[in-house]
Amino acid sequence: MFLWLTQEVEGKPRFLSFQSPYTLLNLDNRTSMLPRLEKSGSPRALDEYLQAGTEGIMIDQNGRALYYSQYLNDTFVSFIQDQKLLDPDVVRQFDPHTPFPVETLELKASWKVVMPGESTAGFFTMPSSVYKLVNKDGVIVVDDTQPIDATLALVGFHIGGVVKDHPEMIWATFEHKDNAPDVPATFDANTLISDRDWTFYQANTPYSGCNINPAKSVELKLDEATQTLTPITQVCRRYAFGNDPNQTTQSVPTNIADVKRLNSSVLSQLSGEDVWSNYFQVGAIWFAPGATLEPNMALATDTEGGKQLLTGSLKLSNAAVETFTQSQSTMNNCFRCHNTLHRFPPNTSLDPLPGLNLNISHAFVNLYFWSQELAQQKKAGTN
Repeated sequence: MFLWLTQEVEGKPRFLSFQSPYTLLNLDNRTSMLPRLEKSGSPRALDEYLQAGTEGIMIDQNGRALYYSQYLNDTFVSFIQDQKLLDPDVVRQFDPHTPFPVETLELKASWKVVMPGESTAGFFTMPSSVYKLVNKDGVIVVDDTQPIDATLALVGFHIGGVVKDHPEMIWATFEHKDNAPDVPATFDANTLISDRDWTFYQANTPYSGCNINPAKSVELKLDEATQTLTPITQVCRRYAFGNDPNQTTQSVPTNIADVKRLNSSVLSQLSGEDVWSNYFQVGAIWFAPGATLEPNMALATDTEGGKQLLTGSLKLSNAAVETFTQSQSTMNNCFRCHNTLHRFPPNTSLDPLPGLNLNISHAFVNLYFWSQELAQQKKAGTN
């Protein structure tokens, strides 16, 4: 799948030709909910800068925030359109047991802003634009009226895809090999995780200084002129290949060996000069045999009724996408956030989303609430 998604099509990786959740609703950006006034062939500025779940701002060694983008393949888009699921009334009456069709894909990528003179050797890069960050009412927000041209380097890649007999989606995550060091099996707060610099880690930083979310800290500062933030985030990967060395629910070495073999297989199909040879799969997670996706599943634990519910990399996180949730038991793998529970709206003027199998997709959940917000704006004449 990784090779197919990154295969060059018309001069760019295949996944960059996919639609975003925003374009399904002709939205220019998520923050202001303004609809796109006209179609454009140019890439939309990447306005996502907060990590899912924690609303955390990851700040790289140059003081720049990481940005995030989402992509939906044609199967996802066609299903939403054919079933008329951009209409919230249709969604509320939809059969809650209906899953996404096989071959549905949703992707999330994380991007580092390349600074002038900074080496990009070994990274996939592209020219794009990001919206300027500004200080407003005591918080840091996106100003969607000020796009800034930038060169972006891909550092993380998160894939959720439906395959036969797995409507829950198999969730796999990939990173650049130089992102961050792995935490050793035995460590304490003072353990120095690595003696060398990584893209998102300064040499000899102790574990206690890693993966600290600055989002709600009084120390978080933005210099609007330079677009740099403090404090810098020191990142380490809490669980190598998404496995806890002390877990007892499955054979950890077997899963790690499988992931390593898969990475070796992919690398064997790439030349050393191929930029994609510098990326690796951290791991993947899916339902164990016999487990069935149902509406209103919390998926808060790896087992259910004494039986294994989840399998694969049970502590799977992407260091560049889920930096701050790696050690939180309530958010330490993909299914802690991707579930089929009833969803409450972000404000009381919107209708809640009933528990559906489709809620496994964050893109679908967002589309449901954004559709309502857009309808309200049109009714109020603010579009």
